[in-house]
Amino acid sequence: MKIKLEEIAKRSGYSIATVSRVLSGKAKGRSQSVYDIIHTARDLGYKINSNQYLNIDIPIDIALVAQHDAEEFYSCLYESFDRISSKMNIQIGIHSAKHSTNLVEQIRRISNSYDGIILMAPTLESKEYEIIGRKVKEYPFVSIAPVDGSILPTITFDSYEGGRLAGETLMNSGFKKFGVITGPMVKWEANLRKNGFNDFLRKNGFFVEWEYQGDYSFSSGEAALQDIKKNKIRDIGIFSSNDQMALGFLHTALENGMTIPGDFGIVGYDNMPYSKVFYPKLTTISTNLNLLAEATLDSIRSIIKSKSGKKTNLTTTLLPVEVVKRRTHIK
Repeated sequence: MKIKLEEIAKRSGYSIATVSRVLSGKAKGRSQSVYDIIHTARDLGYKINSNQYLNIDIPIDIALVAQHDAEEFYSCLYESFDRISSKMNIQIGIHSAKHSTNLVEQIRRISNSYDGIILMAPTLESKEYEIIGRKVKEYPFVSIAPVDGSILPTITFDSYEGGRLAGETLMNSGFKKFGVITGPMVKWEANLRKNGFNDFLRKNGFFVEWEYQGDYSFSSGEAALQDIKKNKIRDIGIFSSNDQMALGFLHTALENGMTIPGDFGIVGYDNMPYSKVFYPKLTTISTNLNLLAEATLDSIRSIIKSKSGKKTNLTTTLLPVEVVKRRTHIK
């Protein structure tokens, strides 16, 4: 449906001439009228060409579209993006794709109201990313989940290195047996973390003796403990692909009269706030969400403000991770 200038003028309260001047990119400087008209036009579904407004100091509108199943992690992620965006004259809109049945169509609709989209969709396959790219051609995108191949500009944490660091930490603590609680294997980062852990152990003459596939939830960590108990496994160093599963495992172990350190060692992933208040305090792989937010927002702002027609650089930037050693990795 074509949006008429008259409709935008009526909704915004400004004259048709003023609306026309703003939407043609002829307005200069920063004013409430420019801000009001652009946002009214977006709300009505008018497609805004951001390159027309490079000389106008108005906030950039970015959508963060995320599939999420680890609620605590995504809560922290949203908080970081909200905090950093407010310092960068960027307005961030949060859109959940957790229950989306047609993510491509959802993104196409969202793109009409925003200057760019940050996508956190770790279960998407390469062909689905390619479809998104074709459907919303030349639209500013940045992925913050690992992507297989050079399909979208990507800024994400080095999940493989995180797995390697977990293996190194447990081996250096003196463990000779090792296990892993993976995330859902449909997610790229879950595979990368597991592979980093396994490859490190193999290079040092060890291997994974026990594996449990979780779903990033606290309850799957509880179930992992029941599985290891049933198999009568002790004195093993375990890497959990996120903190929630690690704490579910830890909680259930203590309820069953087991000790950590003692019967098990465990290293989590993400360094969520609760990992340092749980007892014993969880050793974990730390990801700096503020750094992710700053790097991603800076990247997509640069893409939006680059000259139209300039080809986007489809590079992957891996952000560093580090071990935070507390108590649970000790043998």
